[in-house]
Amino acid sequence: MEGDKNQNMQFAEAIFAWQFPEYEKYQKSFWWYVITLVVLIFAVWWLILDQNYVFAIFLVLFYLLVIFYDVRQQEIVDFIITPDGFMFGKRFYEYREISDFFIIYQNNGIKNLYFDFKNPLKGRLIVPIDGQNAVAVREYLLKYMHENLEREAEPLSEIFRRLLKF
Repeated sequence: MEGDKNQNMQFAEAIFAWQFPEYEKYQKSFWWYVITLVVLIFAVWWLILDQNYVFAIFLVLFYLLVIFYDVRQQEIVDFIITPDGFMFGKRFYEYREISDFFIIYQNNGIKNLYFDFKNPLKGRLIVPIDGQNAVAVREYLLKYMHENLEREAEPLSEIFRRLLKF
């Protein structure tokens, strides 16, 4: 009960708050499914011939996961920045967990806030900032963490994900 009280106090001090879909859902044509299924069948066939069964199973599971997320209804995620950290969905992150952040704000529609964790196993957290004052968010976050100014472009993994519509 004490944790709930502390959490409510943190949200009472919300500096910025907005919502967005939990992931970007791309429109896929019938041909996207046909082509990806043909590529999957060929890859699995090749891997079985090469006796790499584990990777073949991994590819099939990955494809099923992509299909699952495609038919699944997106949830709306709350993002709240407080003086102690930020809330992403149902998870609260303290600033001390974050290595650095960077913002990519480009004319082609890419407007994201990226957080890199100190623990590399946690990956990267991506927060869309479309419709937000990116300068104000940046200035506030600079009080608590380091900005990685060397990152001037969207990560390559995000570019591939968008091109392949995953």
